[in-house]
Amino acid sequence: MDDEDFEDLFAEADLLQGSSQESLTAQLTDVNVLDRIEEVFERVLEASSTKDELAIELQRRPRTNRPVLGHRPDAGRGHVRFPGKTAEEAWRFTVVVRILELIHETLRTGAVISKRDVYYRDPALFGSQTQVDRYVDDIAYTFSVPRASLNIAAAAKGLLAGAVSFCRRDGSICSASTDREGMLIAALRELLSCDVSKVKWILVIEKEATFRSIAASEFWDTVATDGVIVTGKGYPDIATRAMVRYMSTPSPQNGFMAPPVYGLVDHDPDGLAILSVYKSGSIALAHEGEDLLVPRLQWLGLRREQFLAEENLLIPNQALLTLTTRDRRRAIKMLERCDDPGMRTALQSMLVMHTKAELQILDSNPGGMTNLLRSALGYDGC
Repeated sequence: MDDEDFEDLFAEADLLQGSSQESLTAQLTDVNVLDRIEEVFERVLEASSTKDELAIELQRRPRTNRPVLGHRPDAGRGHVRFPGKTAEEAWRFTVVVRILELIHETLRTGAVISKRDVYYRDPALFGSQTQVDRYVDDIAYTFSVPRASLNIAAAAKGLLAGAVSFCRRDGSICSASTDREGMLIAALRELLSCDVSKVKWILVIEKEATFRSIAASEFWDTVATDGVIVTGKGYPDIATRAMVRYMSTPSPQNGFMAPPVYGLVDHDPDGLAILSVYKSGSIALAHEGEDLLVPRLQWLGLRREQFLAEENLLIPNQALLTLTTRDRRRAIKMLERCDDPGMRTALQSMLVMHTKAELQILDSNPGGMTNLLRSALGYDGC
């Protein structure tokens, strides 16, 4: 569980509406995963007694953040075997079975542990955190369930601040307006509801540095009671994506509110890819379902016309960056599947001009970021 999937959203609606259907769905999902793990254990025991070879098939989760909607791509299938023909094969089999054992334990007890906790249960066996991350994700992908259904979470990553408050399951109220540094984004399973009744807009920001710069600005002092700023610190984790959807999609948990959502990212292929992950999802987490998506998200910036506009002519040309070979490859691949006219134009422009720009380019012009936000969010003349 990097965080929350649609099962968690349904379970929260259950608490507010008195329905038991959603919680029953979650329970059935847990039972299904438990049954499949126990089937593997039975096969392992049988193979141990008969000395037959045992192969566990894993579907490999795609290692990419390419946007996707409507299908579940497969990066291929692999097997871990017992006993293996090599020491490495035997090790891989042991790693997978050990992780399955820990998942089984969490589901049986109702406990929630992090990927880091999994690693420290047996660091000598796993060798590195990367191995744990890989196999946990592949197991979830193979079972066609969100990682939340394995009761394994990632550490909190995203931050938010502004005019939203949350009611936790213990009844306590937590306000995001009280912490100028931003509060860590909680897993949805920890929350009962959120109050976004005063929120006129939600601004999703690519970089933590930009998030903190905006939160420390005089502009934020004047608009903090109107909006919410969020950052996933680059490519967002599931928790951040789920939270943005939770706050912006009408439901009993947010008072059926639907504040508009804007995205502020670098003017480069990665920035647009991050925007697409929030909006349309990614191949890597296609199996997490569509309840992490924010299809109404609007691209606020950074756009070429915003840093090359007449009032921004003081920005020096050397502030622009040259596309790397990786940037060009990524932009070309995105063009092959991008159907958003604005993004297509931006990508084509980057390739033709062979340049990109980071959000920090606006700092070259005093008040550049504030002017952009005032204009884009409707505060001109205020």
